[in-house]
Amino acid sequence: MSKSDNSLFIRSDSKGQLFIIIYFDVLVIGEEHIPNINNIKKLLSGQFEMKDMKELHYFLSIEVIWIPKGIMIS
Repeated sequence: MSKSDNSLFIRSDSKGQLFIIIYFDVLVIGEEHIPNINNIKKLLSGQFEMKDMKELHYFLSIEVIWIPKGIMIS
């Protein structure tokens, strides 16, 4: 859990960092490696009913734009 935000969970290992943001019944999962995201989604869907909304475009009225070097939000 993040020290500054109770709804942000971060896991770091040799493969990179995994971020999970929880807002009511919405999870936003971020990771550099798609296989890691798929693994965490598979693990969570075994415990909870989930619907995959695919790539994030808007979250809490914030637009998320995917660019080659990462993401841009506005």
